[in-house]
Amino acid sequence: MEKGIFYGISVGPGDPELLTRKAVRVMEECKVIATPQTKGENTLALDIASAAVDMSGKTILPIRFLMTKDKDALQKSHEEAADEIAAWLDKGEDVGMLNLGDVSIYSTFSYIHEILKARGYETVVIPGVPSFCAVAARLNTGLTEMGKPLHIIPASHEGLAESLALPGSKILMKTGKSMPAVKQALKEAGLYEKASLVQNCGLPDEKACPTLDEADEDPSYFTTILVKA
Repeated sequence: MEKGIFYGISVGPGDPELLTRKAVRVMEECKVIATPQTKGENTLALDIASAAVDMSGKTILPIRFLMTKDKDALQKSHEEAADEIAAWLDKGEDVGMLNLGDVSIYSTFSYIHEILKARGYETVVIPGVPSFCAVAARLNTGLTEMGKPLHIIPASHEGLAESLALPGSKILMKTGKSMPAVKQALKEAGLYEKASLVQNCGLPDEKACPTLDEADEDPSYFTTILVKA
């Protein structure tokens, strides 16, 4: 039996209207939809996709990801998730795995993708709108200019001070609990006044803050900071 294809589908940052036509088409064609599921049974990527595609009649396969830094535990959970998806691929069913933003940027899909690709399964990646591009649009500004670099940095990055010293604009992703440390680092780098952010971009509780002073004291995990050069 011919095996199914594993698709990584970017659903964008939150607004269903930012889904690409290709992403919508592939979701409509896949009978099995894999969706990351976090603690509390949240399936945000599926919620976004469901506003653009009728999921009735499809098999929804929740993929539970551990929130831990234990590498062995993470690898085991990724292998188990790959096994679940492979079972459907072996039946000849295409499987589309949903991911927030773009699947190539800090995505849960990337871990499963590498495992299944190494096992010989055919995989296809569907690009989408990254959260930081939507954030720049929401703030009505550009990310960078010709000749100037742009740096994409996890807010929890241990070398944050060194990253902020790099020339060009910076994007600090998934700030959340790192906000106090990020604010302090920005002040020490002399960049605090050049920073703005959006919390939950494209979601119903979206909040755009032209200055960091306007941000919530305890912002959501999906908080993206833009520091203009």
